[in-house]
Amino acid sequence: MDELKIVRSSEKYAASYCETFDEVAKEGKFLSISGGYPVEDIIRFIRSCRQCGYPQFLLVEQGGRAVGWCDIVRRCDEPDDVGYLGVGIAKRYRGMGWGSRLMTATIRDARKRGFNEIRLEVRASNYNAIRTYTRLGFVKIAYKSDGVVTDGIPEDVWVMSLYAREITAEGFDRENFFGRFPKVRFKK
Repeated sequence: MDELKIVRSSEKYAASYCETFDEVAKEGKFLSISGGYPVEDIIRFIRSCRQCGYPQFLLVEQGGRAVGWCDIVRRCDEPDDVGYLGVGIAKRYRGMGWGSRLMTATIRDARKRGFNEIRLEVRASNYNAIRTYTRLGFVKIAYKSDGVVTDGIPEDVWVMSLYAREITAEGFDRENFFGRFPKVRFKK
């Protein structure tokens, strides 16, 4: 197998990034869509991440083909210092630690860019990913029943957080906290 390296995202990798995204999406197990995006949309996303200062890294084979990605972006309904992590690795490179290394590089860059909390959403049935995220320090903070629907099939989702804000009885603002997660049922 080719030697791999982690690089900052660039438009020169857009075509292979697009192919890898499509490959992972078609598995129907990890993303909220079952197919990829046109390469023009991937190029726009890469540019947008760069312009907004969002960390975005790729896992690249020696020949220059992107076989994985990780990014952290802001959502408009969240505080400015909260980012959401997206990640995917081509099947042939899973289970080798590359996903953890890719996420670690992206998280490290996010911290430098002012992200104080990183969140992600993961299917409750994706035990391997949950185990990996837990090893990286993520904790489960919310459970969404039918949180993702792919090809008409609903699945439950965990919301996980890294560097979650500590909640104390005195500082707990129930209305604002629960308002952050629309349609979320917290699980004990």
